[in-house]
Amino acid sequence: MSERIAVIGTSNIDLAIKVSHIPKPGETVGEGIFKQSFGGKGANQAVAAARAGGEVSFISCLGTDRFAEAIVERLEENNIDTTNVFQEAGISTGTAMIMVDEQGENSIALAPGANLRLTERHISKAMPALMEARVILLQGDLHPKMLRYILQLMFEEDKRVLLNLAPAQTLQNEYLKRLAILVVNESEASALTGNKITSVEQAKQAAEELAQITEGGVIISMGEKGSYLVKDTLRETVPAFKVKTVDITAAGDAYCGSLAAALVEGMSPLEAIRFATAAAAICVTRLGAQPSIPYREEIEEFLSNH
Repeated sequence: MSERIAVIGTSNIDLAIKVSHIPKPGETVGEGIFKQSFGGKGANQAVAAARAGGEVSFISCLGTDRFAEAIVERLEENNIDTTNVFQEAGISTGTAMIMVDEQGENSIALAPGANLRLTERHISKAMPALMEARVILLQGDLHPKMLRYILQLMFEEDKRVLLNLAPAQTLQNEYLKRLAILVVNESEASALTGNKITSVEQAKQAAEELAQITEGGVIISMGEKGSYLVKDTLRETVPAFKVKTVDITAAGDAYCGSLAAALVEGMSPLEAIRFATAAAAICVTRLGAQPSIPYREEIEEFLSNH
């Protein structure tokens, strides 16, 4: 079986401003620092998986504007197969406007653009790459109809699917049941279970509840409180690393992409989560989405020092 990871997801141009605090309605906050970078949860996770050492194919949809060529060029610079990065005329490439405060918290406005043009026709064209992959990596910002279509198709083909349901969207149990791994944060777990999560114990209870539905593993990421894994008889908390937070924008994507790469190369679930936790820790110390995602050697050096 191939060691390749196929990522299906969104691609964006990110326009980010670092400010002292997120503006209130009607307020202008000056003296910001502007940075334009590449983003989109799918593209971020593809880059994270590739930089962590994975062989990655990316399936996405762009517009025909000036941003599309730059996005494809950057993906290829990260050794990502872009054969199935499609372009649709008459619509913009996805764009995100991000404000980041001094504590690293952010506020994001998103224009999905061509991301919503990904269709069954595109997936059909991408089937050779999907069949070759050992793991399929998906995110919650795919259009609900497409997410369900892709999940059902991959289950029918008996593919291992790692779903990062971020942002949260409603999924019937039939789509959760056959996942290899479900990764959610506390708010996403709250949306799935219908129970508010305000503590580690509540997060653990939510993981147990989701594990009753999902045949594979469940990981709830809890930021500075670490991650909690439920898989078969395993119940483990993997602590977070203490770092100075600059920007959390791509932390979850760095986590999921590097997690997929680690699992595909044969790390145990706990080793893979620790590896992913290190990638996310490095990521939050930098500004921007893809510019903040670390390379394999950086992750290994970080782990050796912690």
